[in-house]
Amino acid sequence: MTPSLAADARAAARLALGGLVLLFAFTALYVTAFHAPRPKGLDIGFVGTSAQAVRAQRALDAAADGGFDVRRYPSEAAARAALLDTTVRGVVVADAPRERVLVAQALGAAPTETVTRALLGLSARTGAPAVVQDLRPLPAGDRRGLSSLFTILGTLIPSLVFGALLSMLGRRLDARARWTAVAAYAVLAGLVAAFNVDVLVGALPGDFVGIALVCGLLALSVSAAAHGLGHLGGPAGIAFAVVMLMLLGVSTAGGAVTYEFEPDFYGALSQLLPPGAALTAVRNVQYFDWAATLAPLVVLGAWAAGGLALGLLGERYGPHVRAAARAASAAAPGDPATAGSRA
Repeated sequence: MTPSLAADARAAARLALGGLVLLFAFTALYVTAFHAPRPKGLDIGFVGTSAQAVRAQRALDAAADGGFDVRRYPSEAAARAALLDTTVRGVVVADAPRERVLVAQALGAAPTETVTRALLGLSARTGAPAVVQDLRPLPAGDRRGLSSLFTILGTLIPSLVFGALLSMLGRRLDARARWTAVAAYAVLAGLVAAFNVDVLVGALPGDFVGIALVCGLLALSVSAAAHGLGHLGGPAGIAFAVVMLMLLGVSTAGGAVTYEFEPDFYGALSQLLPPGAALTAVRNVQYFDWAATLAPLVVLGAWAAGGLALGLLGERYGPHVRAAARAASAAAPGDPATAGSRA
């Protein structure tokens, strides 16, 4: 084997090894996140006496230890408000002539089914099966509640690619031109995403402005972070952006099962990363009248600001700046190599 062929073989082997490492990371993280979803400390509203609430907590603990936390409310109206504010994931009304279970399927079809089964099992222990009432059903065009997830994925992936390419191919552009491009992309990305899912497809209808705002902030946070990391850290920075935003971001977002049903590691990270925060915001904007959206929007804004800060640092300390400094130093008068060549 010739030296050049051996070098090519080693380079190809390194690329294949890198692909296998990514394959292992993606399959390990994603399968771990979604293969066995179970509730952990989900808040359940309860309308009834204190003694009834204690018995309900014990029964739920016996069925799923640590899965549910019963929160007692003084009235059905207060419990309903808590459910529609996404504070609780289900409600048992025990002080009615016939027990009722209140749920909101818009919180996620799969988790709502789990909550409904648990609360119906709780009511069955009293000998009177409860009536189930869905206060926020999913629309006919989104029966499994997946449109929000794919809206986020459809915004995330192009934004990550755009930010990475801008850092690699546009590093010689003026900083104002690059950041203007990021801002313009984010505004247009939000409008395009909202147009697609609201007007064109009709999967998430009725709140064009809200969807455009969330998707625009997601596009801004992801593209700014990818660009900033790439501008400061070069290929290593882009790799870090892919790991944080795609590998960890999507696996912790919760998807169809929601992050509350994922293992503790994923649940702890979920709402601190742009995909998880944006998924919560889209669902709450679309189905719960903007309830509990401030925190996820702040997270998206923080990632955008962090990306800008990293990009500004890259203007002074990025690999292209160091390379230019080395080249200038090598070509400076008095440099031994330069002097020798002139002689």
